[in-house]
Amino acid sequence: MRVDIKTELLRHCGSCNYCRDFCPMYRELGSELESPGGKIRALRAYAEKLRNPPQELLDRIYCADCRRCEAICPAGVPVTEIWHQAKASLLRTGGKLDDSLLKLLDWLKKEGTPFIGFEAETRDEWAEDLDLPTGANTALFPGCMGSFWYPEQPEMVVEMMKKLKVNVGYVPNEICCGLMNYWAGDDKGFEEVARKNYEMFKRAGVQHIITGCGGCFGTLAELYPKVIDGFDIKILHTVEVLDDMVANGVLTFKGKKGRYTFHDSCHLGRALGIYDPPREIIRAIPELEFVEMKNNRENSNCCGGFLIVRDPQLSESIGRKRVAEAEEIGVDGIITTCISCYKNLSYCARDTNIEVIQLDELILELAQTSLVEEET
Repeated sequence: MRVDIKTELLRHCGSCNYCRDFCPMYRELGSELESPGGKIRALRAYAEKLRNPPQELLDRIYCADCRRCEAICPAGVPVTEIWHQAKASLLRTGGKLDDSLLKLLDWLKKEGTPFIGFEAETRDEWAEDLDLPTGANTALFPGCMGSFWYPEQPEMVVEMMKKLKVNVGYVPNEICCGLMNYWAGDDKGFEEVARKNYEMFKRAGVQHIITGCGGCFGTLAELYPKVIDGFDIKILHTVEVLDDMVANGVLTFKGKKGRYTFHDSCHLGRALGIYDPPREIIRAIPELEFVEMKNNRENSNCCGGFLIVRDPQLSESIGRKRVAEAEEIGVDGIITTCISCYKNLSYCARDTNIEVIQLDELILELAQTSLVEEET
């Protein structure tokens, strides 16, 4: 059976191997088949021959999807699209998901989240006692990380939005954004999830969605329009809303002493090009010394967080290297705008003096503006 991937995409790669040394998978594992070029050459060989797809090839394609290779490719090869097409194609033509991914997707189909052990009926517990409308023009999408692992994150965003007089509600019974389905190559499952969420959003009258999760933001903004014709909901990351307020002088800050750096999440940065807004917010904080890590913006190194679903040790090794970059420049902390990056970097920094902070948390702590009600 033929591997049903667009072979013209594969031919763009000139096998220069320029991407190899930038790939976190190759740097950690040292195998040519773990490099982007090696994978493309293997896919090209199988795409041009009539044979069953090798399970080993499918397994190797599940990388961090960090887009580091894509950002520095001199030929502009759409590597991320190739990986997605290849996974979906290999699954259609004989490849099988490993047990870990099968369990995650089965649980997602049953409970609306890939986090095994968490149930759909507890998803909205974060919103209890927050007095949020369930139908609103602007809704907060907390995602699975916010709903289950870190409920204080969406609670924090709600508190911050209320202080800044931004009216926000939420949509009960939302389900996972579907990023896990898409990454796995489960196109059918992803489309089902996307359509179910979209229909709930529309019934609730939602026209704008705000999320503090980089993965959810990228999925909703970049991927939903690919499967839903006429997708008409504006997707915003909290950092975009807040940067606009800073730029207009609405949001100002109390000072915070210390030396801090910023970690660009792969979904917010390379996928969607949002680099300046978080930096503008950070630079607006008095007394805070902001310094860049050597690898930043489009050259930022991945935190490794997404790999935890298949290889926790690999995920931690990559994350520790990112924390080490921050240690090299002598900072007190790493600021990030992605809750998944926050989770992995916090874990990887546990034995260091580096503090990992969510930008939303920092803003809530330091917000000082005429729109913020005086405390009594």
